[in-house]
Amino acid sequence: MKNKKRTLIILLVLIIVLIVILGIVILFGGMKDREIKEFYQTIEEITCEYAKEENITEALCDGFSNLCHVKYDTLISWGYLDGNLENPKTGESVSEDDTSYVEITWEDNKMICTFKEG
Repeated sequence: MKNKKRTLIILLVLIIVLIVILGIVILFGGMKDREIKEFYQTIEEITCEYAKEENITEALCDGFSNLCHVKYDTLISWGYLDGNLENPKTGESVSEDDTSYVEITWEDNKMICTFKEG
């Protein structure tokens, strides 16, 4: 009987430890997802600001599609983005990433900037 109690107590402790560890993993995983979403949103807002200030229009994008695929180096060179900003998903600075970009599109005459991972 004593061994059964001891086994049940050990099993209960293990279950509690697993629940605590799982809770910590979920908490930190959620924080990481939020950091990544905030990073994307920041990049998208900066790109829309760049496009508005540089007068990039829907007509220009129709004629010159490369203008509406804005890479980090463009935003850095025009002074809209700090090259040392770190992507929380990859851990590298934006100045090192030469494949990701933000796509500028229009819907109902409203500019939409969408992050695209390269």
